[in-house]
Amino acid sequence: MKNLFEHIKGIEERQFVKTVLEYSKKAEQQNRPFFTHFHNKDWMQSLLTQYVAQNAYLSYGFFGGYEDAERQILAISPYELTDTEYLLGILNIEVKTGIGKTLSHRDYLGAIMGLGIDRNTIGDIILHTSGAYVFLEMSMIPYIRSQLVSIGKYQKIQIDEVDLSDVYIEKPKVKMIESTVSALRMDAVCAVAFGMSRNECAKLIQGDKARCNGLMAQTTSIVKEGDVLTLRGFGKAKLKSINGQTKKDRTHITIEKYI
Repeated sequence: MKNLFEHIKGIEERQFVKTVLEYSKKAEQQNRPFFTHFHNKDWMQSLLTQYVAQNAYLSYGFFGGYEDAERQILAISPYELTDTEYLLGILNIEVKTGIGKTLSHRDYLGAIMGLGIDRNTIGDIILHTSGAYVFLEMSMIPYIRSQLVSIGKYQKIQIDEVDLSDVYIEKPKVKMIESTVSALRMDAVCAVAFGMSRNECAKLIQGDKARCNGLMAQTTSIVKEGDVLTLRGFGKAKLKSINGQTKKDRTHITIEKYI
């Protein structure tokens, strides 16, 4: 076990794997589910694949409140769970800002974090026309409802707990990019996905601004079909498919770029 943790470089990654292994043991011994806090789903799946052997007696499930949630809770359970068993809640925060004035994801997150709340108890924050839906651990709802009195400079806010059935979230918009690369390296695929030169992309990757499935990537990392790429300040994309070789021995790829 010690050797396993020595191979995991990041402190957060090491702690997550340690927690999952501990919860797996407890779930099997006590015959009940255990839950992590919210984390990036791709990041969790990558760590599970690399460091956690599948247990035939346990189920590893994810839930973040809706299908495409970026931040989700991992459940480690000896049996299949329903969505309601994840103890996930939703707050609808409505803010009167005046005509033409809008608030950002950062505004809502900053106000909530200003209450001294652990970031990992909060899931996705989805903006809507008059405010935002905040997905969070149910235990945090009473505290936030009683303590959150403003978003930025605005104090005319209303906070209501809502059911998932009351929330409508649009599917993320994407555009398909067809191109070819000389190799399925991180710098080459990112350059196509985010519309920049390979050298520009390599500098950003070397500056620790890129992730592949939530994990830090190198310029020479090989990207596989289905991998999700993020570049700080430029967005997110998925390598949708690898479509074979061209006559000039380049690889034809299809990228799904989130817009």
